[in-house]
Amino acid sequence: MIFSPVAKMFSSVGGGPLQRVVETLRSRGAAASLHPSWSPESWRAAFSRGTLGRWGTRLAALAGYPLKVVVEGVKASVRFGAPLEKPILVVTTNPFVLPYAAVLTKPLHRCGVVVLMYDMYPDALEAAGMTKPWLSRILTVANRLTIARADAVVYLGDVMRRSAEARYGANPKTYTIANGALVSEFAAGHDALDPELKAWMGDRCIFSYVGNMGLMHDVETLKQALPAFIDGLSASERAGVGFVFAASGGGVAALKAAWGDKFADIVRFIGPQADAPWSDLLRRTDVALATLADRARATCAPSKVYSALAAGCALIAVGPKDSDLAELIEDRVAAFHSDRPMPCGVVVTPGDVQGLVEALHAFSKSRGVSAYVRGVALAAERYDITETTKIWQKCLGDVAQETRLPWGTTLYRGLKRGLDVSAAGFGLAVLWPVLAATALGVRCKLGAPVTFRQQRPGLDGKPFELIKFRSMRVASGTIDAARDGERLTAFGKKIRALSLDELPTLWNVLRGDMTLVGPRPLLMAYLDRYSAHQARRQWAKPGITGWAQVNGRNALSWPEKFDLDVWYVEHASPLLDIKILLKTITTVLSRRGVAHAASATMPEFMGAAHTRWGS
Repeated sequence: MIFSPVAKMFSSVGGGPLQRVVETLRSRGAAASLHPSWSPESWRAAFSRGTLGRWGTRLAALAGYPLKVVVEGVKASVRFGAPLEKPILVVTTNPFVLPYAAVLTKPLHRCGVVVLMYDMYPDALEAAGMTKPWLSRILTVANRLTIARADAVVYLGDVMRRSAEARYGANPKTYTIANGALVSEFAAGHDALDPELKAWMGDRCIFSYVGNMGLMHDVETLKQALPAFIDGLSASERAGVGFVFAASGGGVAALKAAWGDKFADIVRFIGPQADAPWSDLLRRTDVALATLADRARATCAPSKVYSALAAGCALIAVGPKDSDLAELIEDRVAAFHSDRPMPCGVVVTPGDVQGLVEALHAFSKSRGVSAYVRGVALAAERYDITETTKIWQKCLGDVAQETRLPWGTTLYRGLKRGLDVSAAGFGLAVLWPVLAATALGVRCKLGAPVTFRQQRPGLDGKPFELIKFRSMRVASGTIDAARDGERLTAFGKKIRALSLDELPTLWNVLRGDMTLVGPRPLLMAYLDRYSAHQARRQWAKPGITGWAQVNGRNALSWPEKFDLDVWYVEHASPLLDIKILLKTITTVLSRRGVAHAASATMPEFMGAAHTRWGS
């Protein structure tokens, strides 16, 4: 049985790469949704309200948002009507307590849990000098338990992954999936940049820094290198370059304080931007800047560099050589190597002010960026979200196959089995006179044997012995479905029209081979003839009656029957089963669809596609 994941993704702030992943999953027919508490705009607005606003927002994220995740998980788990679906909670470390809450409450919501490590805690706090030993110990234990008990763990980079596994242990299902970006998002401009800024850019070689600039970033190297670079420019060279900082955080304040208005003609601070002007800025950027402090080499992977690559920007990064940022830029990811690395920029070690000055000079020249065009294009293609989402699909699919059944499906199966046992037992007890009379009639009219027994495919194609009253003469020689009409007697037609031949299958229901409502059990030979879509009918127990039986029965074509069967398998619920049972009564009494239009019984199904079922 193949279960379909329903991905419910949680990060306290919406938008960004996770939103693009959700959209890409949906475009491929997968069920996915993002459930943030704040949009990027509302989050920034909340943080602009001073100390009270910042702390209030953080408290809401730390306390209220995890509760929302648990509630959403329970709601997804108790839903009836999609027995092949398994809800998967994808929880980020934004806030860092989110994975703890989702994993701890797994017995309550019974959803699969995938932990997406945006940042590592307490590693990031330790790197910033913001934690105490006792808190580090608590969070270390919490991480070990969370990683061990999550259904899968996703890291943004291999350096982060190796560091985390060395400290906290490994999960059997661990994936490295870069944040990525959509190249198509930068294919067309929005004309959303401030006109004055746009005019100032003109024909300059634009260096831009977008995103956060906080404690995890190396601000000091940039603060010293940029003045040294600018002071070394001639007047004409100075007019040909420009630096735009569309960023927030303490690092931006530090740069402003250090430089003042000294470089106002060449440096612009425009603050965080909405999606449209942000996209336009990157499209106009020649070289994107990124920084990562040495202490943060394994705690996070700057995500904005992927957007810069998608927009066609070369990269200059100040960061440790043993970081995911450096591996990306220098093309050192072994899995993607062909003949030789194709870098998309240069990496300068934190503290190497002169190295950064030289890199800025090299890239500001007319041909400085051209050496990296091919590397930028390859990296943009490699980390396009349409590509990284393929790994997400595998991750979610793997988790869906091995996590527990959600509450709704578990309860539905319990109710269904209880109804099957009760109804089949009651039916056999009450209808024994009818069973005896029918058996006597078959013996007198058709001879021995009274019952027809044949192996049929059950749940997941596993064979069981189907029992029915015989309604046709015993075939002499090879059985040919096209000549069934010759073997079908008037007595046989009558018991088939009244569905009396099906009564012994109540014993199959009582045994658990079949159920009251489900796709009809067909021939074992058909398993190899089903298309992948048609084979989904085997993902439910076969039934005495089903959605196809009350919507045309044998008057339908094989493709029509299979489409109805598969629809039932994907949408089964207690209410639908009751509806089918009630409609079965009217169908039997009206005798609709007993015979096929061209023959007394359904013609043999020869197969719509020559593929192994379930493949």
